[in-house]
Amino acid sequence: MTERDDANRRTRADRSRIDRRAVLRTAGVGLVGTAAYSSVASARTRARRTGAMQDERGTEGPRSEPDEPSDDERVRWAFDTGQNVRSSPTVVNGTVYALNWNGLLYAIDAESGQQEWTFDTGGMRAGGDVFYSSPAVVNGTVYVGSDEATSVYAIDAASGEKRWDYETDSRVLSSPSVVDGTVYVGGNDESVYALAADSGDEIWTYGTERPVSASPTVVDGTVYVGSWDGVVYALTADDGDEVWTYEIRSSVGSSATVADGTVYVGGTDSRVHAIDASSGDERWTFDTDGIVYSTPTVAGGTVYVGSADATVYALGTTSGEPVWTVDTGDRVRSSPTVAGDTVFVGGDDEVVYALAADSGDERWTYETDGAVDSSPTVVDGTVYVGSMDDSVYALEAGLEGSSDGSRVLLGTLGHHGDLEWGTGGGADGGGGTGGSDDGAPGFGIGAGLAGVGGAASLLARRLERTAGD
Repeated sequence: MTERDDANRRTRADRSRIDRRAVLRTAGVGLVGTAAYSSVASARTRARRTGAMQDERGTEGPRSEPDEPSDDERVRWAFDTGQNVRSSPTVVNGTVYALNWNGLLYAIDAESGQQEWTFDTGGMRAGGDVFYSSPAVVNGTVYVGSDEATSVYAIDAASGEKRWDYETDSRVLSSPSVVDGTVYVGGNDESVYALAADSGDEIWTYGTERPVSASPTVVDGTVYVGSWDGVVYALTADDGDEVWTYEIRSSVGSSATVADGTVYVGGTDSRVHAIDASSGDERWTFDTDGIVYSTPTVAGGTVYVGSADATVYALGTTSGEPVWTVDTGDRVRSSPTVAGDTVFVGGDDEVVYALAADSGDERWTYETDGAVDSSPTVVDGTVYVGSMDDSVYALEAGLEGSSDGSRVLLGTLGHHGDLEWGTGGGADGGGGTGGSDDGAPGFGIGAGLAGVGGAASLLARRLERTAGD
């Protein structure tokens, strides 16, 4: 630990301290048990449940069949990883990258669903967290965190060969964010790390008071990241100096997204917080009835986010007032994405939802055989998403476009195209200066990100409960 880290800790010790036991009681939601499904083929052909579904409280309610096309037509392919998939897919140059519960990173052909390679990052430990690292892909390298190996890995995107690894003092459940040759990532050893993307050498570390499982967001030379100590931090990207802190006084349950000069983040206080990106001042908060693990996404002047109260919310970016709400059958810990005029999100009721962005009206649903905590990514009319039925799915989106909301454009919980984009501009909302290597449309800074500008990259990780050692 550096002298600056010690100084950081002393500075935070002078603040009004959060009761750690209270934080853990708030965040300590039990891990949802799931049955293993040995065959995706059977999952694809198995009749979908159309009658009553039982939610976590033991009550029953109806679930209708998805609209046409039928389930079989909706699925382009489904890939069996052999274990739960809570990681959110990243799609670059025709390859889907996703991590399963066993710690296996898969590279899957986006068109055919065939495996290209796997890399073993180390399995999740018993009693581990519901959410964990999603891959970032930049300049031919996949960056991902590891649980068992307590490391950050850099892996050749074409071959699956390891390029380097950096070992921390605890599990790395945060998803890396890669901007201007630097990898930013949180650790359960109560640290935020900045590593050289080409070598893995440490550039700086910043100490917090609890694990950092959320993903750092880097915009205009500032790193925004929340911790289980109940604080959202703004740090300088080049040296990790503290710019401001915002105290939620409850564990930060989601990664941040940044749009139009505002940081949006959820907390275990059941609120969505809107924070001035420059000063750290509160702009507004919105109360839900459940913990907000979901990372918000912003598009077209609206914030879309899920809550453990089994609701998807659309909130006005300026006021925080609801535009619409949609009730689901269980908690929504998946983070939404927006493609065209449709919001895509998963639910613990085992359903992938496609909702009208302006009204919340249901366009279609697809029922998997496990909770969908993974956050969808849409590329060229296909929705890529993981499920706790062990599968990565490629589903017909019902539109031709790709994800263009802030969550995916900033890299939070999966992205499409290479993250080294738009670093020279795009702040006016007229489209970024860069583009994806695979030609995915909409991969500039869109209207939802107007006013952000600069280098921007975010991969998020939602965490259900801390498990640091």
